[in-house]
Amino acid sequence: MSQLTRTVCPYCGVGCSFDLVVDNSKVTGVQPWKDDPVSEGMPCIKGLKSYQIIYAKDRLKHPMIRKKGRLVKASWDEAYREIYKNLKGLKPREVAFYAASPAPNEACYLFQKIARDIFGTDNVDSCARLCHASTCYALYRAFGITAMDAKIEDIAKSDCILVIGTNPKVTYPVAFNKILKAKRDNNAKLICIRDWRDETSKFADVYVEIKPGLELAFLNAVLHILVRDGKVEVPDEINRVIEDYHADKVAKICSTVKNCFFTVEDIEMVARLVGESKRFVLMHGMGLTQHAYGAHNVFAALNLVIAKNGKNIPMRGKANIQGVGDMGCLPKKGGETISASVFLEPVKALYVMQSNPAQSLPDLNRAHKAMKKMFLVLQATYPSKTMEFANVVLPACSWAEQNGTFTSAESRIRMVTKAVEPLHSSKPDWVVLNDLAKYLGKDYGYNSFEDILKEVKRELPAYGKIDIDNLKNHGSEFAYRPVIFRKFNPVKFTGFEDPTSDEYPLVLTTWRWAFQFCTGDMSRRSETLEKLSPEPLCYVSVEDAKQYKLKDNDKIKITSKVGDVVIKVKVNDDVPQGLLVAPFHFEECLVNKLMPLAYGPVVEEPNLKRVAVNIKKVR
Repeated sequence: MSQLTRTVCPYCGVGCSFDLVVDNSKVTGVQPWKDDPVSEGMPCIKGLKSYQIIYAKDRLKHPMIRKKGRLVKASWDEAYREIYKNLKGLKPREVAFYAASPAPNEACYLFQKIARDIFGTDNVDSCARLCHASTCYALYRAFGITAMDAKIEDIAKSDCILVIGTNPKVTYPVAFNKILKAKRDNNAKLICIRDWRDETSKFADVYVEIKPGLELAFLNAVLHILVRDGKVEVPDEINRVIEDYHADKVAKICSTVKNCFFTVEDIEMVARLVGESKRFVLMHGMGLTQHAYGAHNVFAALNLVIAKNGKNIPMRGKANIQGVGDMGCLPKKGGETISASVFLEPVKALYVMQSNPAQSLPDLNRAHKAMKKMFLVLQATYPSKTMEFANVVLPACSWAEQNGTFTSAESRIRMVTKAVEPLHSSKPDWVVLNDLAKYLGKDYGYNSFEDILKEVKRELPAYGKIDIDNLKNHGSEFAYRPVIFRKFNPVKFTGFEDPTSDEYPLVLTTWRWAFQFCTGDMSRRSETLEKLSPEPLCYVSVEDAKQYKLKDNDKIKITSKVGDVVIKVKVNDDVPQGLLVAPFHFEECLVNKLMPLAYGPVVEEPNLKRVAVNIKKVR
């Protein structure tokens, strides 16, 4: 008879819970949990097929050390000795640590503790730097907290939902179900502000097509109209800024952008629906944040939310990425971000846990040159582009083979429960780190994930009230972080980080596919998902296809100021002229090679959403 082990999905930040089906000590399937308050028994296809990735043929089976240019099998002691030998004499500024989900909270806490306690460095960061660092910073400045002040269920309770810079129908299907519920039960109006008519936009009551980078100007214009019409009140410091964003001016700004067609009437329509709303929700994603001025974009969104006394729901990309930051995997006391550690003042050693920066960073040609000069430690479950630069590889087991906790985008904390024994010689993430700490002379006395979680509970106020017994019984706990204030932050449109030109007349933006996830480390090892989306395709408008004489499956070379890639074409009449839309999931087409390094001060989240390019058909 099959056994069921309740756990949390390892993919996105929605945080669905379901049961892993275990037969003869092997996970053979996923069974939805009908009473799950998040998914309501309807997880998405990635979650339903997540069991397939556990038994990927190329899973990392044993530690490896690079010798004479090749990674060769090593024992755990040999791997730890190699790390010690190469890191022991480094100064704190010469080493950096980089974490990510699906490493559980307990591993992330120990990761940053080792960095700070043993190596004395605050160069600790995570992949949140590349997706929602702008959100966390803006939330802190606006609300005094570094997480959303809402719950996913607030979507279903709303009467007006403004979606900007995200495509939940594809990237967060369970959250999208809440949108449909709001439309069905509350007659909620859905407004989509996007750069192309994506899957979510096709359900919109109002769809406004906008070029990447114009979101701030548009949001300021909407707020200006609400103030003008007496629908909301804002402080004078905000009014002095937004009074310059009357609809005519914003439409004029947009008219200077090739093939940008939204009108004064579009802005007025959005403002009217938002103004009439009693339970307003704004959902934003990486189309808003992954810009050099991403934090300013989020400020503009939050100003609208605060003015309407609404709810902001930023969907986090990975299952535990909220937890990764909560655990302290972010720079403090002058520590460097991953951007600085790789590009500006490259460190001599980089320890990467469950991430793939050699595919996800911008300006990859430059990043790869820097990584070749570093001593790089990779702790991971699967091979990746980053492994090509690794000097030591430490095999961590999958999420289904270890115990721990995840914290979702809405700060819901849940148990990740071990369903089967680790395969090969892999270890749980926290065990890898705990053993390394002992080898380095620090025995913290941890004998289980629960020992670390108890310390987390003591050390982190937001986690101080959690009930560990409830978590072990598969209940939900929430990190405690009440809103401290609601503060407006005035922001102005300052232009594009990478404007088009005669040499680079097109704009390329990146997007995520329904059947792939991030850099593909997990999703591409699912037989089902890989069959559904086996190769990268660049969406090209009908008009551009005609101009460049392109048809489906033709290959094009896309070139920017810093790199080029070759990719197949898919002609798509939902994409406007002048825009190219490409995924970043595929190692065989490293789209981020095209992205020049560009980011703003303080947050240092790089632009990964707008790059000027040209294209040439490859024969």
